Amino acid sequence: MGHAQGPVRRILWVYVLVSAAVFGVTRLEDVPAIGQYAHLVVAAIFLLTSIRLGREEIRHFGLALGGLLEPPTDGRPRGPLGLWDLARALRAALPSAIVEFGVAAGVATVVFPLYAIGFYWWNEPAQPFSLALPPELASLGLAQLVVVALPEEAFFRGYIQTALSDTEQKRIRVLAVELAPAAWVAQAALFAIVHLIVEPHPARLAVFFPALLFGWLRAWRGGIGAAMALHAVSNLYSEILSRSWL
Repeated sequence: MGHAQGPVRRILWVYVLVSAAVFGVTRLEDVPAIGQYAHLVVAAIFLLTSIRLGREEIRHFGLALGGLLEPPTDGRPRGPLGLWDLARALRAALPSAIVEFGVAAGVATVVFPLYAIGFYWWNEPAQPFSLALPPELASLGLAQLVVVALPEEAFFRGYIQTALSDTEQKRIRVLAVELAPAAWVAQAALFAIVHLIVEPHPARLAVFFPALLFGWLRAWRGGIGAAMALHAVSNLYSEILSRSWL
């Protein structure tokens, strides 16, 4: 245990500094001209921190995304602003992306009906369900995937969960998936706490439970792809339930 204290302390310091930066940025949301970019800055803080800290072992930290976030090594021309590299990386990552989105869809078919029941029980809606989709659904979905799910999964399930797991010897199996139990629970708790810091309302702590599911998915799939997809779709699903029932 003593050998793990140093790395754990470092991980927690990273979390504290990132959380402080996120808190400071989100306080600017009401400032004219710059507030509209606060979410993009938060996303950059999470994503760039994760890539920076995991750059030497990007696959170990689950951040390769089918090779999309790995640096090119074939020596081929990069193209203007690296666009050719990006196109090749997207093409190479497509088969993996299809699989991970399929896994996320399969998990969603099990979890989403249970979530709808819990949503109804918790909110006790006074009106019957009437489907109401958010405006510009496709744009919202893309934003949830790229600006919310990718950075948060990269930091909490990619960096935090992996780094904490590396310090822990104990392993358990949950639904046939091997997990480091303390790391699995800790990443979910830290995820919930940062949500509470940004918006100090006890209900924000509820994200602890989906974070456990995302962490389980990350351990099962060996990367953050499926967790990222489920995270984005879950946010959309919650938004649709709120609009349709409340």
